[in-house]
Amino acid sequence: MHGQGCKWELKSMKLFLISKHGIEAANNLMHDIQMLILRSLLAVQKVMMNDKHCFELYGYDVMIDSDLKAWLIEVNASPSLTADTSQDYQLKVGMLDDMCDVVDMEKKLTGSEKQIGGFDLIYNNGPVQKIRPVGTILFPWCLC
Repeated sequence: MHGQGCKWELKSMKLFLISKHGIEAANNLMHDIQMLILRSLLAVQKVMMNDKHCFELYGYDVMIDSDLKAWLIEVNASPSLTADTSQDYQLKVGMLDDMCDVVDMEKKLTGSEKQIGGFDLIYNNGPVQKIRPVGTILFPWCLC
């Protein structure tokens, strides 16, 4: 992929992948990335802080090869929120806004939501199984 800093909104990246490789290949890749993130968190869950009054934001660096295989490069426990371009600024402000929706500091959510602000719940005391039609476009994820 190309672009300054190679930072893309998930929606833009997904649409690009669909245009180049088709919807099924793009959905499979997004599912693989989702599983990569989920498995990495499950691997360290016993050493993670578990306090319902706190949350942590992790930054995942994932590389996608020419065969559409996702490779985990690193996980940042304190991802940088500085922006070096206006596009990067928009991306990070949007991410922080979405994060606040997921964290629900205003207590607007019931706790039974399967989607928040475009984020799908993928883990809730076990993987959340979703059966979607083949043509469905999947976007960001939420682990709760």
